[in-house]
Amino acid sequence: MNNNKKEVVIVSAARTPIGKHGGYYNNLPAEDLAVLAVKEAILRSGIDLAKTKIDQVIAGMIYIDSQNQQIYLPRNVAVRVADLLNDKDNLKTAPGNTTLRICGTGFQVLADAFDHITADGPNKANCIISFATENMSQTNLIHQGRRKRDSVWDFEDAPTKDYLMEGFNHNLFKTLMPKTADVYGKQTGITRKDCDEFSYLSHKRAIETQKNQWNRFKDSNDHNYLMGIFTVDTVDKAGNTLCVWRDEGVKYDVNLEELSNLRPLLGKGGLVTPGTASQISDGAAAAVLMDKDFADKNNIPYLAIIKGYQFSTVDPEIMGQGPVPAVRDLLKQLNMQQSDVDLFEVNEAFAAQYLGVEKELGLPREKTNVNGGAIAMGHNIAATGLRITTDLVYELKRRGLKTGIASACIGGGQGGAICVEIV
Repeated sequence: MNNNKKEVVIVSAARTPIGKHGGYYNNLPAEDLAVLAVKEAILRSGIDLAKTKIDQVIAGMIYIDSQNQQIYLPRNVAVRVADLLNDKDNLKTAPGNTTLRICGTGFQVLADAFDHITADGPNKANCIISFATENMSQTNLIHQGRRKRDSVWDFEDAPTKDYLMEGFNHNLFKTLMPKTADVYGKQTGITRKDCDEFSYLSHKRAIETQKNQWNRFKDSNDHNYLMGIFTVDTVDKAGNTLCVWRDEGVKYDVNLEELSNLRPLLGKGGLVTPGTASQISDGAAAAVLMDKDFADKNNIPYLAIIKGYQFSTVDPEIMGQGPVPAVRDLLKQLNMQQSDVDLFEVNEAFAAQYLGVEKELGLPREKTNVNGGAIAMGHNIAATGLRITTDLVYELKRRGLKTGIASACIGGGQGGAICVEIV
């Protein structure tokens, strides 16, 4: 949150198609996905790396572990992309750091860049690359044994713990992420039928968008849907080369009867089922951000202006309510009315959670998540905030609209929101 008069612009943004668990990217580490996204964002920006200094690289990832040396994520990605683009002195010398705000990490990488670019003094930056990445398919089973006191090389006996599922519990408040959605949904009067119908709508919207998106790749005509997506070459389970162009989790055979017959995850009467929850997913997104005056001075075109961002808190036991105060606080910060916003993207962590937010904010469904959401596409947790911001920017441009807000609930009882304005 920064009321400085300096403005921050998104010069370019790109995201991979989202892969489902064990799917497209089962053997492609999060770092590799990030390399692809950062390279694409730089190419889309059109900047000359020999002339435009990259002041910092900001990375976002949640499930960092030592197996793939992801503690070195921002520097590794910068150096690898520099090699791919034959850049010797810019990206390789840009300092980097990894930031983390659970489900809001994709917003945090933009917020950190925003703060550096609008700062005065030694922290001032003109050009930053932000990216966020996650491969949930590759999260590990962790051995919890501590090192023994008398030997740094030996470990105590201990059980193992599921690194992925550990994050879905909030032990301090004795709650689970799906439980928070059940509680919040029931508080706001959401029914199981509402959740099933909304999940069906999320898939149907994503299916329709993908049909139009396919026309874009097939004949290059004016079918500019999900322009933030770029194709990724990978290998399928049989070892065949695969060109990935769409989000893998979208179910073309989805039907309401099937959704209504799924068992609730937390017992009879629950609102959350495997069909009304976001999917465990893999993918990455990246953006090139600049000081607007710097971009104008150097004749660098840009997609959008970041008007501001906001992080707010709620009771952790109704974590999914987070977008409600985040959006309201952001609108107040920017002296805007909700009616000033042309499109919204609100992450669909759970149908019950989304519907509660929709109800409390009075969001018009016809201008919210118009291409489907995480229930259909997937929620590659760290990357989601940047993914939905990228999709929002390009959808605003496609429709000839001006202002959008992207938002998400955040584990631990937070909400994040960011406002963008098309140039």
